[in-house]
Formats: sequence, structure tokens, C-alpha cells
Amino acid sequence: MWYAIKNGFYVIIVVSDMDRKKTKAQDEFIKICKENDIALAYLFGSQKENALRILKGHVVTIDDPLADIDVGVVFLKNIDEIKNRYKLYAKIYNEMEDIFKPYPLDLIFLQENNSIFQWEALKGICVYSISEEFKDEYEMMILRRAADFEYVLNKYTKEVLEKY
Repeated sequence: MWYAIKNGFYVIIVVSDMDRKKTKAQDEFIKICKENDIALAYLFGSQKENALRILKGHVVTIDDPLADIDVGVVFLKNIDEIKNRYKLYAKIYNEMEDIFKPYPLDLIFLQENNSIFQWEALKGICVYSISEEFKDEYEMMILRRAADFEYVLNKYTKEVLEKY
């Protein structure tokens, strides 16, 4: 896989498996995504580049003791249709935590969060996608929702700040 920047986003450019051998961490990450019906996975936050290096098999040192690896996932189906979500969270967390050890993992089910938060996560690095079409449609949907919601959020924030 190669990574490029398109419209301010990191995107995956899939190269044939013959061109580049995947690391054990990448294979494990992909396996976790496939087994749990994850459609998209993003690395985001202050340690996204280090998380990507870990997936590529590099040894990384993170000096900030409060830093964690932020991974946001989007499921193939509607999140409300997933039964025992807490068990699924624990399963995915435990499996992904092994990949990023010794650094703490912050696993986020993006569909549980508001569109502004999701939009910020989508600005990170997409490291897994079931298809470019699904990714593009999901990102456009979130962009539209975030654009609609941002006005309301800004107005609310302004009103709250004016009180104090």
C-alpha cells in the first residue's frame, strides 16, 4: 500500500501484493477488520504517524506518557443493529491493543459519535477500506452532516461564551 494526500486527506493507494510485502501488524489489522465487519479504519490524533509506522513494522518511541493511539472504525452495518456492542468493543480492543503495544489504544466506534468528531477522525489516515466507493460515500455523508451541524455548534458555543 502507498499513502498519498488527496483533498487534504490521507488515502490508501492499493498496490498489488507482489509490489510490497505486508507486515505482520498489517496482516493482523486487516484480519481484525474483516472478522468484525469493519468497513473503514482510520488512524487519527497526535500519534497517527507513529501508529502508521507501527503498522509498517517500524519500532517507534513515543515520549509523551499521556499519548495514545487513536483508531476509529466504521462498521459495514448500522451500529444500532449490532447486538452486544460492548462485547464487540472488548474483542476488537483486545486484538488491536496487541498490535500497538506498549502504547495505549483509544478505540472509537465512529458511528457512535457526532458528525464533527467523525469529520476530524476522517482527516486522519485511512488504513483499511472495503472499497473506495464505500469510503467516498461515507466521507461525503459525514461531510454533509458536519457542514450542517457546524453552524449550530458554533452558534451554541458563541452563546455559551457570551454568558461568561
